[in-house]
Amino acid sequence: MIQKIIKNEEGVSLVEVLGALVILSIILIGFFTMFTQTSSMQNVTEDDIKATNLMNIVINDVKDLSLSTDDIGNYNSFDNLPSVQSDGTLTSNDQFYVEIMITEEPQSTNLLKATIKLFNENDQQLTKTYAYVEVDNND
Repeated sequence: MIQKIIKNEEGVSLVEVLGALVILSIILIGFFTMFTQTSSMQNVTEDDIKATNLMNIVINDVKDLSLSTDDIGNYNSFDNLPSVQSDGTLTSNDQFYVEIMITEEPQSTNLLKATIKLFNENDQQLTKTYAYVEVDNND
């Protein structure tokens, strides 16, 4: 019986080879698609993390501000924020800039709400958050 198998020298037909190539191609296309998707998602996640970390730095500076009700509206006094340059770009990464809007908090007379938006160099808003700042009552 073993001699019959060894003497059987028919080989592999062209249809079998083509079938194997089609199956292998389908599997490889699936893997390559997965790798490219993973790579693009990593870049998006990296940008989100960078924006979040930069926003946290700005929030901490905004919370340390001495604000009064006279500051309500667009906040442009970036000289008081160590993390932001006078034109609104961030000192640690000048590819990003912030816009800050100060509004009254209706539930409290001693708090102001600072809405902070972070933009990239293409004017695309990356993130938006807010922080509460105590009103300086020494006016």
